[in-house]
Amino acid sequence: MNWYGVLKYIHVLSVVIWLGGLTGLVIALWKVAREKDRALLAVFLKQTLAYAQGVAGPAAGFVLLTGLTMVWLGNIGYNTFWVWFGYAGVLVQGVFGGLVIRKRAIELLALTSEQSAEEAALAVAFQRLRNAQLIYLILFAIIIAGMVIKPTL
Repeated sequence: MNWYGVLKYIHVLSVVIWLGGLTGLVIALWKVAREKDRALLAVFLKQTLAYAQGVAGPAAGFVLLTGLTMVWLGNIGYNTFWVWFGYAGVLVQGVFGGLVIRKRAIELLALTSEQSAEEAALAVAFQRLRNAQLIYLILFAIIIAGMVIKPTL
């Protein structure tokens, strides 16, 4: 095995940790939200945010760094369409996850601790978060397709 193979392993493992962990947490969060237990939802949201920041974020960084290094080692060329598609994907996912989803999760978390918050407000906040998470996962599927198919223009 050469350095390219080692980097590819780390690259794919990092994607699995990033996407697999977040997908599992998203699905579990949707199930927890159906229980209508504010305390449980608050704990789960806190853990999900901690995973996103402490594990998924660094994994995304490894995806980017190993991807850049593999392009260099493999003499693939930084101007290749699918390479830029991957870079753009990591950037979009990072911004969307770090700003949009995080903000919506924090808003929902704040509502879970307010005793005066109505169930309707919680439902709306959860739906906003769920919609953002769905978009995130769909974008991820598109990016992965691009990395597997490696289209050229």
